[in-house]
Amino acid sequence: MSFDIIPEPKITSDYLKIKENEKHRIRIMGTKDDPSTLIQGWLAWDNESQPHREAYELGKPCSKELKGIDRDGKPKLFWTFIVYHEDEKAAKIFEITQQTIKQPILDLRNNEKWGDPRNYVIEIGRTGTGMETVYSVVAEPPVEEPSQEVIDIVKEAQIDLRVMFKGDNPFGALSDDQEKKQNVKELVDKGEPVPKGMEVSKVGSVGAEAINILKSAKDKSEATKDDIPF
Repeated sequence: MSFDIIPEPKITSDYLKIKENEKHRIRIMGTKDDPSTLIQGWLAWDNESQPHREAYELGKPCSKELKGIDRDGKPKLFWTFIVYHEDEKAAKIFEITQQTIKQPILDLRNNEKWGDPRNYVIEIGRTGTGMETVYSVVAEPPVEEPSQEVIDIVKEAQIDLRVMFKGDNPFGALSDDQEKKQNVKELVDKGEPVPKGMEVSKVGSVGAEAINILKSAKDKSEATKDDIPF
């Protein structure tokens, strides 16, 4: 009789978190041309370890309200964008505040031999913890546009990162937004009144109020797009 164990499934997350001694191969799918795929802002963590985000405006500091929420009084500038995880074959969300990751990605973007980070795989690794943490960012050839399979997997996730400013779940939010707008359009076309808010379930949903917030976020994004990284 042998000691046989049924293989257990690997626990994965929709959010990419790089732990010590890990390396992840990703393709950045966020672009400034589609605000639902890439957002930039201020990130604060409260005393209950809950995140609070505020859209970044070029040349403006974060609000006093957000500073008051942050447990250290020092909100950080973040980038959040959709990535395709090469090994897990899945769309994920990657949020970074570390300049040691941001700058190498910008350097690749600005290098004419590499260019748009959607067109190649980047391996991001980490060693150490705390003040000893070191990140590595390595681009892998070839430089070529993402395959249709990658595009379809990202599209099927229906991610809308803009709802993160409201504390909602970005996965499926794009679908909810489209469905909500269609419902409103149908009522308007029929000449029927639109119920105030038209609220549905909070997680992953976008009501009328949220639609206005998304529009505001988009306007801000377009006004500051020269400062958005990709």
